[in-house]
Amino acid sequence: MAKRRISKQQQRIYRRRRIVAVIVLIAVLAVFGGLVYGVVKGVQALTGGEQSQSQTAKSSKSSKDTKSSSAEASSDSTKKPKTTAGVPDCDDSNITLNLSADYTTVGVGGAVNFKTSILHSGGKACLIDASNASRILTITSGNETVWRSDSCDVDSRMLLMDGNDKDIQTVTWNTNRTGSTCQDDASRPHVEAGTYVAVLSLRDNKAVKSDPLTITVQ
Repeated sequence: MAKRRISKQQQRIYRRRRIVAVIVLIAVLAVFGGLVYGVVKGVQALTGGEQSQSQTAKSSKSSKDTKSSSAEASSDSTKKPKTTAGVPDCDDSNITLNLSADYTTVGVGGAVNFKTSILHSGGKACLIDASNASRILTITSGNETVWRSDSCDVDSRMLLMDGNDKDIQTVTWNTNRTGSTCQDDASRPHVEAGTYVAVLSLRDNKAVKSDPLTITVQ
């Protein structure tokens, strides 16, 4: 049986059909690949968004917990007195400051000897710095501060107070003025005649102070 001959024109037609088929196949594969890529990106976007929201929520919760802890710590530090080696500092619940003077009337250039007393009355022991820089004697005239016992640096004098302990010291005011810097007492100017008020207070706890004592300089 003789083979059927294919004309050159038919060969060209078949060749064109093959090329068209290949182009169509490539186009279909490209579209399919694009769809797959789009689906993958969409899934990643969804899962990434959920993770981001989860991390944001965790970060927000952690921030709130941190702020809450800081607020609680601040509140606790405000309510509780400071401690040294497990012993709390003295405060207005367990100590009282008293102030008296040998003279309440003195001449210009004279001297007044104040008796400063720290009295313990609480049921628990506490620590206090009883130096002149912590247990401070202040002399005022109206709204003006005239003299302070802490104008010069002094060493601390830590006391452990318990039961009915008391500490009594003498502080002398030579009816003069203290400045912004430490000066020798003899070089300080004397105050003028007038009425002055003395108060004993605790530097680290403003609630702890004595009753005011009036001194007249004439």
